[in-house]
Amino acid sequence: MIKAIIYKSKTGHTKKYAEMLGEKLNMPFYEIKEAEKELNRNDEIIYLGWVCATRIVGSNKVLKKYKVNCCGAVGAYPKTDENVQNIKNANNIKIPLFYMQGGIDYTKLNKIYKKLLQTIGKTIQNSSDNVDKEIVEMFEKGKSFVCEENLKEIEEYLK
Repeated sequence: MIKAIIYKSKTGHTKKYAEMLGEKLNMPFYEIKEAEKELNRNDEIIYLGWVCATRIVGSNKVLKKYKVNCCGAVGAYPKTDENVQNIKNANNIKIPLFYMQGGIDYTKLNKIYKKLLQTIGKTIQNSSDNVDKEIVEMFEKGKSFVCEENLKEIEEYLK
């Protein structure tokens, strides 16, 4: 039986998904450090972590300590099969992985992350590809794509 949702959030998007999923499943949700006080080693959990490049932050620690039923990756980019597969491979995930688009909140980032993301945004904007205007706007000003619709796939799996 799944005891809780554990999450790691940088700017609040993953935390918001953990709160929303916790409410829907009537399940407690804890940040990683808080979970260490509330849960036992090998308890069955759901893990949600933010994506940095293709790495799900905190997943290594949680996968070693708890019995993880499924994993949610929250990133800035839109969900694509290729994106999900790259994240799964980069993190050596053998359990179900669900991707939810989060966003960028520049007010919660340090100067290094801000510069890095703004540089990525300029590169995307200057590329010859047909770039989604919402993505360009997200990299320019910040934007959240957090919504209940993005939880449907993980909810369906957990029912």
